[in-house]
Amino acid sequence: MEPRVGEVRPPTGDVALGAGWSRPCPRGRHAGLAAEDRSGYAFAESHEVSAPGAGATSGVLPAALAEAERSVESLAASDLDDLPDAALDDLLHRLRRPIAQLVALRSRAAAASQTRRLAAAPSVPTGAAIRDHQRQLASDQQMSPSDAKREIEAGRAARDHGETGTAFAEGAIGPEHARIIARVLQALSLERRDEVELELLELARRLDPLAFGPRARSVLARETPAAAAQDERRQQLGRRVRATDTPDGGFVFSGLLYGAAAEQARVALDAFRQPDAPGEHRSPEQRTADAFEQLCAAALRVGEAPTTHGVRPHVIVIVDAEQLAAHRSGERFAVGRFGWSGQPVTGQEFGSLLADSDVTRVVLDAPGTPIEASEAVRTVPIGLWRSLVVRDGGCTWPGCDAPVSWCDVAHGHTAFAADGRLSPDNAALLCRRHHRRFDRGLHRITIVGGSVSYTPVSTEQPDRSPPTARSRGEPPPSPGERDHDGRASPGPSRRPTGREPSAPRGSPASAGGSDPWEQSVLLDDQQP
Repeated sequence: MEPRVGEVRPPTGDVALGAGWSRPCPRGRHAGLAAEDRSGYAFAESHEVSAPGAGATSGVLPAALAEAERSVESLAASDLDDLPDAALDDLLHRLRRPIAQLVALRSRAAAASQTRRLAAAPSVPTGAAIRDHQRQLASDQQMSPSDAKREIEAGRAARDHGETGTAFAEGAIGPEHARIIARVLQALSLERRDEVELELLELARRLDPLAFGPRARSVLARETPAAAAQDERRQQLGRRVRATDTPDGGFVFSGLLYGAAAEQARVALDAFRQPDAPGEHRSPEQRTADAFEQLCAAALRVGEAPTTHGVRPHVIVIVDAEQLAAHRSGERFAVGRFGWSGQPVTGQEFGSLLADSDVTRVVLDAPGTPIEASEAVRTVPIGLWRSLVVRDGGCTWPGCDAPVSWCDVAHGHTAFAADGRLSPDNAALLCRRHHRRFDRGLHRITIVGGSVSYTPVSTEQPDRSPPTARSRGEPPPSPGERDHDGRASPGPSRRPTGREPSAPRGSPASAGGSDPWEQSVLLDDQQP
């Protein structure tokens, strides 16, 4: 394989890449790469070149860039599918340093460019000139403005701190390392900077930025606690959380916390982040999402959340009575909407909320204005809740150890939407995640005494429509049949059951008029 690459040593002592593979070298010379790697696949061969004088820099740099561009184009055109595993691993290993060196070169160039831009336009406000330069750099380099800002800061760190600049140029540390080191050194006295810089570089060479950050801050706190406290105050000014709805009904949020707030968030999420139960295969992001859902549900359950007009915050689902009746009969899924966001939601999603909630009937007039509302009635009597707490002690799903405070009451073999009657032999505690999984219909529950077990029913996709009494082979309930709590259950005329609130006094239903269930239902997701 003919050598295609030359490597040049600029007068600053930094390593300039041709396009071969570079390695750490003495300050007066640069050793190249052998023509073949250990797996026998030839890549490139570099030559040893004497360092030019300062006056030759302007001529050498374009030539070196041209060589680098040709070599990178040749590498980019390589067919990696034919590489053996060992050669592919070696390629990845050897790419790290030259890429890091190129990033360092770009950072230094960006910092120098900004310095010259500010010097050339002294009449322009400094802040405006800096932002304009960062936007231009981001556009030219196809990066975000924040990434452009960070690279410029890393380039300034390399310029202002000699040992850090050398390590950065050699690819031994990355831009984030350089930024952190510069921030620590800036807070120290001049007589301490050289010694601390070497200490930080020793750490940075063997730690990734995520692990290096806490170690560097520990050094800062050791050297000057007052500066560490000031850095904490500066960080707090950068705290932020962004949250917004998405067009497809999602809720996207991102943020940045520091100090005690960050630690509280870590501890809270970790407390609700559970390992997969048998048969589950969630990604780390999905586990965190489930933990965040449980965290929010727990926050709404406690009585410490701020109230609005005397009502503590809770999830509200609004369902038209006709839709709910169709859902219960198995004809189709009900379609409702969330009370806070107005987003549509089907019975498949709010089914677990329906099973364990407060139900309020709202009577609407012809134009749709609410004119009557009943008191909220829980679908789960408090006595049943307490008995399930004693019997189950937490989530009953195999392998799940979620505590009682995370759990809903799930209807067992007969769902609430199918007029299932709540009783100890038709109810069990499930955490929200496994409640939702159980509602998919892929498992059969068996309750014998104090034992609750789940058996997969089929590997096929189940019928997700709510089962009806007829589909279960059971006769429809007759008028006057008694519910589990001793109250009359509805007959075919569809009247409120013992699980539903009675009609508001003076409403059309109580006066013999239309049934308010034909209007709308509010489901309030609140844990007793």
